Amino acid sequence: MPSPSNPIIQYILDILIGAKSLIVGLGVTIRRIFKPIITVQYPRQKLTMTPNFRGHIEFIRFDDTKTHHCVACGLCARTCPSHVIKLQGEKARAGDKKYGRQYIIDFSKCSLCGLCVEVCPVQTLKFSREYELVYYSRWNSVIDLVHRLEERP
Repeated sequence: MPSPSNPIIQYILDILIGAKSLIVGLGVTIRRIFKPIITVQYPRQKLTMTPNFRGHIEFIRFDDTKTHHCVACGLCARTCPSHVIKLQGEKARAGDKKYGRQYIIDFSKCSLCGLCVEVCPVQTLKFSREYELVYYSRWNSVIDLVHRLEERP
């Protein structure tokens, strides 16, 4: 809509548009007043996370080996847009399969995009259900996932 050349008409249009905006905002507020309050008294009450919640990345413990299946191919590190994954693999003997010995990720810079989970050829990565991961220093957010998997019961 072209703007009118008359300043009085423009002034009246501005008032009407502002009044409409005010009425729409008050309508939203009035509708929310009569809905129940959904505040959770954290930490006494725990949140129930939706099934599609994506927490931090962790290794899957497989029943056959009681550990992860990471082969240290490096595909996840090359795919990561934030470049926060560093991994190192080793072979027990010459000719054996390579396995991941260290999988270090910096969660302070991780965007949780999930590309590493999708691209893993042995499906050993998953999103955790944990939402209370907190650090007091940014250096504490650099985690070795292999070490973390070994510590988990």
